Parts: sequence; C-alpha cells; structure tokens
Amino acid sequence: MATVYYRRWVQPPLETAAREGLVRDLGLQSATASVLIRRGIRTPDAARTFLSPSASDLLDPMRLNGMDRAVSRIRQAIRRSERVVVYGDYDVDGVTATTLYLDFFKSQGLEAGFYIPHRVKEGYGLNESAIRTLHNRGTTLLITADCGTTSVDEIRLASSLGMDVIVTDHHEVPSELPPATAMLNPKRIDSGYPEKGLCTAGLAFKVIHALTGRLETDGLDLVALGTIADVSPLIGENRFLVKEGLSQLTEARRPGIRALKEAAGLSEGPVKAGTVGFTLAPRINASGRLTDAQDAVRLLTTQSLEEARRIAQSLNLQNQQRQEIEGRILAEACARVESECDFQKDGCIVLASRQWHLGVVGIVAARLVERYYRPTILLAVDSDGLAKGSARSIAGFHLFEGLSRCRDLLIRFGGHYSAAGLTLREENIPALRERLSSTAFEMLSPEDFQPKQMIDASVAWEDLTLRLVGELETLAPFGPAHPEPTLLLREVIPVNPRIVGNNHLKFSVKKPNGMAGAFIDVIGFRMGDRMAILRDGAPLDLVFIPERNRWLGREQIQLRLKDLRVSGDA
Repeated sequence: MATVYYRRWVQPPLETAAREGLVRDLGLQSATASVLIRRGIRTPDAARTFLSPSASDLLDPMRLNGMDRAVSRIRQAIRRSERVVVYGDYDVDGVTATTLYLDFFKSQGLEAGFYIPHRVKEGYGLNESAIRTLHNRGTTLLITADCGTTSVDEIRLASSLGMDVIVTDHHEVPSELPPATAMLNPKRIDSGYPEKGLCTAGLAFKVIHALTGRLETDGLDLVALGTIADVSPLIGENRFLVKEGLSQLTEARRPGIRALKEAAGLSEGPVKAGTVGFTLAPRINASGRLTDAQDAVRLLTTQSLEEARRIAQSLNLQNQQRQEIEGRILAEACARVESECDFQKDGCIVLASRQWHLGVVGIVAARLVERYYRPTILLAVDSDGLAKGSARSIAGFHLFEGLSRCRDLLIRFGGHYSAAGLTLREENIPALRERLSSTAFEMLSPEDFQPKQMIDASVAWEDLTLRLVGELETLAPFGPAHPEPTLLLREVIPVNPRIVGNNHLKFSVKKPNGMAGAFIDVIGFRMGDRMAILRDGAPLDLVFIPERNRWLGREQIQLRLKDLRVSGDA
C-alpha cells in the first residue's frame, strides 16, 4: 500500500558571524540575514547586489558557444528577406520564446512565420513531416525555441533539403549534437556561459541582445512568464530578468497580457511569481495541452485588444476544461497508486492508460510527486499501442540520467533534472517500471524518499512583526533555488482550530502564559487532514511563511503554514 509521507524538518547550522555582519552593516533583522546566508549570500556587498539586481548584472551574450554563428546567419536572413520560421514548443517557455523572436523580426521589417507542433498529433520537438512541409513553403532558416537539442535526424534532414537550423534550447544535452548551423544551449559543456539556468525565453532575449548590440528590456514580460512557468532557478541573471519582467506584467502594456489578466479576474495589484505560476501560465498552457498552442502565440503577438480579449476568453475556457480533465485523471491515478504500488518495492510510480489525455498527464504526474514523493511517469496510450507521457522527479534523482539508463526501452525522450517527456511501446512499460525503480533505489538513499521541509531561521514570538514581513518581501521574486523564506516558531498554543473552504486548516496561536488577546492567525491550505493534531490543545511547533493579511482596512501578520508537529516530537 502506498504511503503519504510527512516531511523531515531540516535546519542546517548557520554561520553566526556572517549573520551578525549582515545585521550590523545592513540593519537587517536576524531572520532576514539568516535567509540570505542560506541562499549563499554572506557578505554585505553580495547582499546589496541580491536585494537590488540590475541590468549591469547581465552577462555578455557572445559568451554562449555558437552565438557568433547564430548572429551572422540571422543578420544574413534579414538582409536577404529570407523565409524564416520559428519552430517553438507548445508550453509557456516555447510560446514566449517564439513570441520574442517574432517581435524582433517584425521590428527589423521581416515577417517571420512560426510553427508549433500539435502535442497529441505530433508530439514534442521537430518532426520529419513538419520539416518537409516548411521546406515546401520556401523556408530557408529555421530557429527552434525550446526544442532541437536531441533532434539529430530531423536537423540532418533539414540540412539535406537546404534549410539552415539554429537551435535555441535549454534541455539536457546528449553526447551527439545535431548538425545545426548554430547550437545555442547554456547546458552545453563547451557553452562558455556560466549561467546554466536560463530557460529558452531568456536565451531568446540573449540572442536578440547579441543581434542588436543593445540591452533593451522590452520583452522581459515574456521572459518572466517563460522563466517562472518552466520552473527555472530564480537566482543569477534570472533574478533581474524576472523582477523587471514582473513589473512589465503588472503594467500590462502588451494587449495579450492585459486581456489575459482581465479574463483571469486579476486585480490591478502587482503581479508576483505566484500569480504567473498559478494564474497566467496555466491559461497560456491550456491551448497547447488540449488543442494546439498557436492561439497562445497569437494572444501575445496581437496589437488588437479586441482580438486579445477574444483569445483570452477562449484560453480561459480551455483552462477550465483542463482542470476538469486533470481532476478526473488525478482521482483515478491516486486510486491506482493506492491499490497497485508497494513503496517497499517500487522506487518510482509508472502508470499508463488508454483513457488519459496526453496534454494533462504531466500536471497529474507533478501532483502525484507532491502526494507520494516518488519519481513519477504518467503515460497516455493511443490505439496503436504507442505510449507518450511526462515524468516528474524528486530531489536527488536526476530524471534525464535515469531515463538514459532505460534508453533501449524508449523510442525517444528528453528533458532535464526534474522533468522529462518520453515515448515507448506499450509492451515496454512493465520493463521501464522495473528498471527505473531499480535505478531509483540505486541512486537514492532511504532518507531521500522522505520529503524535506527546509527551515531558514528560528524566530521568537517577538520577532513576528510587519517590519520582518516587509524585509522578507524585498527578497522576492521567489522560486526554484530561492524559495519563499520558511521560519520556525516553537511551543505555541493553538486556539479555535477549524476547517474552512476547500479543506483548509485555520486557527490562531498564542504564547504559553501569554498576554490575553495576543493572538496570531494561521492558515494551512489543503491541510485539513492535520486537524487531529490540534484537538487536544498541546503546544505546537510551526514551520511557516509570514505574510500580510489585510481585512476591513486593518493589516496584520498571518502565518501561512508549511508544516506542524506537537512540540517535543522528532
């Protein structure tokens, strides 16, 4: 029987001297200084740079291996008014990178075309039929956006037909590189570029910077969308790109962004990383998941607000349909995990069905990882017995490497450390499950199969002020490699615990023997199953994210719960 695990709390030792230096020199609260040190920021100068990222932090794009060849070939295409096509992916990163290229070419007086494959009919990446179709339309230069790194045969075909191909991609790089005119991928061993965390939208921004010779921030709204949606690390260059991009998303000068925010019911407040991840990105992704992503590109490229509103409403409807399909598949997948999986023997989850929608299995795989904390593959099998799907991983298990050990069972695969796509024959699914499970047990220790709850700092009751919340807010944007700060508060008494909304846990806490009326509110989203811990009123230890709660004109601190346990329990 499968098990839902509770988290193991981890609070690494802290460099006290470095924390005291940040507190003294920058006037920070101790908890804020602790968070910075956990992120590897130990000196006042490094902290100032982190707190105020600027365009001067960006690296020279010409350091990317192949950039000189890409720039030369694209400039030639512009001079000769060639037929250029951007071949994108159907996810947000591919859509935004495609849009960046199309906007650039339009600014240069060249109307480039674009091609996004149909997820279900064509699958991920370049394919022979599309290559031949584009050749017949007179295409002489193909620029990929979020694909192409593993497309050796397809790019060889394009070359034989007289098409040049420039690959811009950020997926893991195989031993054999495709014979492209230029192969831009920051993960190339010989890339010469120290920042490995750029998504393709960020890479496209770099290409345009190299082409124009000017650092212009137009288009960072698209870079922020792609970076956040693709779960790229929000450190290094990405920190500036996303921070500036979020400001542009808040302004919504692009008609498509304005219409998308309207359709999603967003207020006029600031757009944060979470707004992108949970509200904007799913709507952009919706068309690529259920039909094709061409409407998403049209949404972001149109200058007509009327057209943008029409497309945004359509994407909104498709997103609702996606949520309904996702809910059905998730319920079925969880039931199968509970009945079929034995985590003493199964190092991973591999499930397949002929009734599942290919466009949604990746989202459901991520949900299963959250619930069961096992590397997970979900596959949709077609009538010909071809299984296509998506994989998601856990910390410590390099998914691309794991699948590489199963390459003889697979028709094709590609991806990164934590996410991948794959295709195989239905009859090979049991062998894939067995081998990947063995690989997981080989690569991971028993502790690795228990999720960790990282703790940035311990705080006292008196530390919990709106001033602390304000300081922590200056560390945004938050995301991979720089998550929201998590604090630990020990031995507080729960008051009035209850379930609200969709299984949310709500209560207040007070200090033991504390002043009457001195309470802090706590909310644990989707944590109603932890209600039993609070019923006897025993003192609790809480791991949480402090935030502002505005209600009826009053602003108070609220603790957004990440985990809890009875004080004294290990």
